[in-house]
Amino acid sequence: MLVPHGLALLRHVQEPEPLATALTAVTRLSVALHRIGDYLSAWETARTAADLGERRLGAEHRLVLAARSRTGRALFRLGRYAEAEALLAPVRTTQERLFGPRDPDTLDSGFGLQLVLGNTGRREEAIALLRAVTAGRRETLGPAHPLTLRSRSGLLVLLSPADIVTEEGGALLSLPSQCVRLLGPDHTVTLGAHHNHAWALYQSGRCEAADQEVRLVVEAYRRRFGPDYPLVLSAQQLLSRIQVACGRLDAGIALMTDVVAKRERGLGPAHPFTVDSRRVLSDFESGNLRPPRV
Repeated sequence: MLVPHGLALLRHVQEPEPLATALTAVTRLSVALHRIGDYLSAWETARTAADLGERRLGAEHRLVLAARSRTGRALFRLGRYAEAEALLAPVRTTQERLFGPRDPDTLDSGFGLQLVLGNTGRREEAIALLRAVTAGRRETLGPAHPLTLRSRSGLLVLLSPADIVTEEGGALLSLPSQCVRLLGPDHTVTLGAHHNHAWALYQSGRCEAADQEVRLVVEAYRRRFGPDYPLVLSAQQLLSRIQVACGRLDAGIALMTDVVAKRERGLGPAHPFTVDSRRVLSDFESGNLRPPRV
């Protein structure tokens, strides 16, 4: 309900300082919309705010670039990968030129860009970028900052089981317990670390351990966000994969059927996440089971 008022303020404010304050507030609103899963509104809000801010502050103003970056992050969640990359890559390049590679805004755009790369099959590029973001956040924000821990958590998904064992001298495998100690057991970053650790366990063939961990994640996500939230469906899809890997095919099919139905309803039938879920369900039903990468 605040978004229309924030955008109206951006349209009418003339002075740079109050305009910058308003742009910061509206960009934060777009982040809030993103976090509740309303990606379309997040995209529209960030895009409009960036356009309005650019008229008076210029295309290379820090706050305008930050709003553009949030626009790209929302485009990724909408499944519009090519548009997201076309926006995030030049924004990150400009931020790096203006503010440096270790600047928090540059690192935020890099984190968003590696999500696109990882989901479009460019795994090695994504790994290299995520490692750079992780190192930059550790140096700039500190090792205990939630964003640093979140970047490290992403490596649990991208790296192979063999690489995870050697990454950070093996410390990456204990990331969930580190997050519990630093952030608490119910922090979203902590739950995300458990989620990604369960994926790493699944990929290494430890299906029972993965099953135990991801069930706790699914339950925690459902309590916090409700049954249809994107994170819930992502964790439920992993749980479905794990059930099949553990020999519980019927349970896996039932879980994946629910994921497909909810993603079709929430994201649309053509969204890449929906297409991927439908493919996984088809593999289960046809017996074309793909073993985890060991």
